[in-house]
Amino acid sequence: MIELPPRASTGIPGLDRMLGGGLWPGRPYLVTGGTGSGKTLLGLRFLLEGLRLGEDVLLVAVDEPPSEIVENVRAFGWDLSTIRTLDANPGTRAFKRLADVQEIRALGDVKSMREISQESRKSQGEDDISIQSIHLKLRNQMAHASFSRVVVDSISSIRRFTLKASTDPQAERTEIQSLLRFLSEREVTTIITATPGSPTTLTPEEVLTRGEILLTRKWIGDRSVRQVKILRMRGSAHDPERRPFAITPQGILIG
Repeated sequence: MIELPPRASTGIPGLDRMLGGGLWPGRPYLVTGGTGSGKTLLGLRFLLEGLRLGEDVLLVAVDEPPSEIVENVRAFGWDLSTIRTLDANPGTRAFKRLADVQEIRALGDVKSMREISQESRKSQGEDDISIQSIHLKLRNQMAHASFSRVVVDSISSIRRFTLKASTDPQAERTEIQSLLRFLSEREVTTIITATPGSPTTLTPEEVLTRGEILLTRKWIGDRSVRQVKILRMRGSAHDPERRPFAITPQGILIG
């Protein structure tokens, strides 16, 4: 009988129960939801659980500067000071520790994989953000450090910031597949956050990730109602029902 590896806890007991015990380690997962639905918070709680277990974890931050992330979770008593962060915003990209925002490795001169293959087609000083450039930075960093958990927040923002957006959906799928395979080969449990796409068209991350968690938020009068649903989870029995959840001073609670 094959012995399965222990699940990777999300740090949210109610969500772990819905997932059948947590996430299978070494696989990529997708968390989707609108603005303010709790995607970033869920990803940070997942990383914090890794820290509690003595793991090395990494946040690829696109939407918010690391200093703001630290301030945003102080109310929960969460200490993110030892989380490694790749600040992927144009003009501020570097691997940093959140404790003192000390630069570990400046990456302003690192070009994307496309740029490397087209060496002279782009000015050395021109900035870029893309799936390929983030893949290269992760590959460079992981040559010196081993991460067990990575959160990319968010792939939707990476698309918005990409200076040379590809018009070829297959090319984008190949880039995302290459990144996710690289992380899986290194046994990294990955969470990618995204805003919902078109209901009639699957995005590459919806196809290539092993499971998807949907967070929703709507207003009933002056009351905010949040719900979580496991849309899919390959290789695992899971709770298919939509469940209420709340963001409280203690963090994320799922009933």
